[in-house]
Amino acid sequence: MLINRSFSSFALLSAAGALGFGLWAANAPVEDWTLSGPFGGTATTLAVDPGNSSIVLAGGMDSLLFQSRDSGTAWTLLDFPKRTLSEVTSVLVDPADSNHYLAGMIAAGGGALFESHDQGKTWMVVSQLRDTGVRALAASASKPSRFVAGTLEGVMLSDDSGKSWTRISDPQNLEMQGITALGIDPKDPDTIYAGTPHLPWKTTDGGKTWRSIHTGMIDDSDVFSIYVDPADPSNVLASACSGIYSSADRGDLWRKLMGIPNTSRRTHVVREDPLNEATIFAGTTTGLFKSVNRGLTWKTLSDTQVNALVFDPRQPQNLYLAFEYEGIGKSTTGGERIEMINQGFVDRTISWTGVSGGNLLALETQLGETSGIFVSGNQGSSWTQLHVARGLSGVHLSSIAGFASEPRILLGASPRQMYKSIDAGASWKPLTIHLVVPPPPETKKAAPATRTSRTSRTRTTHARTTRTIKPRPIIKEISPSQISGLYTLKSGTHEVLFAATDLGLLKSEDMGERWTLAQMPGTLAVTALYVAPNSDGRLIARTSGGLYSSTDYGDHWTLLSFPLPVSDVNDVAIPASDTAPLLVATRVGLYSSSDSGKQWFANPGKLPASTVTSVIYSNATNSAYAVEYGRLYATQDGGNSWSALPTALPFMRIRQLWIPSGASKRLYGITGGLGIIFRNL
Repeated sequence: MLINRSFSSFALLSAAGALGFGLWAANAPVEDWTLSGPFGGTATTLAVDPGNSSIVLAGGMDSLLFQSRDSGTAWTLLDFPKRTLSEVTSVLVDPADSNHYLAGMIAAGGGALFESHDQGKTWMVVSQLRDTGVRALAASASKPSRFVAGTLEGVMLSDDSGKSWTRISDPQNLEMQGITALGIDPKDPDTIYAGTPHLPWKTTDGGKTWRSIHTGMIDDSDVFSIYVDPADPSNVLASACSGIYSSADRGDLWRKLMGIPNTSRRTHVVREDPLNEATIFAGTTTGLFKSVNRGLTWKTLSDTQVNALVFDPRQPQNLYLAFEYEGIGKSTTGGERIEMINQGFVDRTISWTGVSGGNLLALETQLGETSGIFVSGNQGSSWTQLHVARGLSGVHLSSIAGFASEPRILLGASPRQMYKSIDAGASWKPLTIHLVVPPPPETKKAAPATRTSRTSRTRTTHARTTRTIKPRPIIKEISPSQISGLYTLKSGTHEVLFAATDLGLLKSEDMGERWTLAQMPGTLAVTALYVAPNSDGRLIARTSGGLYSSTDYGDHWTLLSFPLPVSDVNDVAIPASDTAPLLVATRVGLYSSSDSGKQWFANPGKLPASTVTSVIYSNATNSAYAVEYGRLYATQDGGNSWSALPTALPFMRIRQLWIPSGASKRLYGITGGLGIIFRNL
């Protein structure tokens, strides 16, 4: 069986504020899930333990927080609290206690500050900041017990290493709500800088009074970072949406640093090289820049968006970078050479999977200005990104399909356009959909009579005859306004390609050159296709008019009498054997039918009557798996009984189950944020 699975219609289910499921590492035991990747993705923040610089923390989207204990060689996923639509924005390691971590989060509806006293194994929410987003954290170099937090409601200060917090900004000052950056004078803990979405502020008395310090800055500048020179605190750097600024008088007057092309570019972070005060690094939306003359001229080091950068305090020649889409980078050469260090770090949402030849395919729909296409030749143990994809600039593919017999041919689809590659994804061209419309029935037409013979005096008239007119098929171009997915499966000696569209289910037997339209009653939009694991021609299509079944590779279709609206259907599992029932995952539980869809039973095997996001049969008879609120259940008797499978991995993230072929010995989980995971069957 060759099957592609779509996840766009399944919401990621999470429990807001859940505090964890135990520490999980990338080297989980073989009977448990293994984190597969594709490694990389969006890294949002970084921190190095000042007491043990081999320990590095990296945050991401989707409540993801990772730890490395070997200077970035390998990363372990920490069981950080889960919040819906959340971003880990800032991390602080207590300079006096390497076991003590603080992590700020921005989430849907606000955010929070979280705290760990065991190096990230367990976490608790800081009660005074449990309902406000935290964007920035800083500790005082001269008073290590003083922490400050930049929140959506202002600046919070703690003088007891985070045990208690006090608001030190005026709650009535609307200009100081939504703090985006912080800096503390390394020699004077009462001098604190705060960046806002509208220019910077400063206090010299520990927060009793504040004043705006924006002279020289372009008005309405979002300030993303503030850096105070440890050797000379009068020198301050600030980065903003309008560029980079320098002050020689503690922020009283700012001077814009020119030299970077398009100097108003959005700059997320600016830092001075600890080994050379004349060298400045700037992380921007268009890459990493370096100046060796305090901003007079700049050199481009990377063209990937930088979200954060930190230096190793013990080995300052080591520079760590948090990249958008590309993960974590490290340089030991002043940024001249950057090595990606993503082993174990993943912050990717895979939207589609497929098979091409002996390779697995994975698609990340949103990867900058294009899509991320990843290939694995070892059943998902590691992945390689196809970096050369000419013709897909600005295109966000939502599905992809390959062929077992022709691995160099790939089909991809955005919501409105198909694309084809004949060189294993190196280049792509838009594909015109040529629909073959069946001709009308044959007709018979009388042939004209022959001429009268007038030889001698005899007149002979030949009898009229008839001939059969065989009409030719009509070929026309069509343009669906919604392409929901591409699917391939083997039929005898050849392969069949299907496309689920708003015009119906399209079928091609020549790798996308020509298509026919499945004959279903009416004009039905098809949103998903489900295939039997032994690829014997049995299909179920989820359409706007219900679930339809086919037993002959889509030539003929029958409406199933499923009792729920099709909008409630999340997934369908077709068994390899007729002795096992059909299984349908819905928002109100699992449904089962043992008579090919005529009669249905809810919640078989006493599986809890709650949202089941995915269900799938393996190649073993009567063996199936289901995911309910992120928890994996298994059955060996076609759903008559189910048992929960224990795991150390936080299961909140699994969105879809996938088994690439009938011969596969692995069950794959497609997650929200953690890429692809697998466990051996």
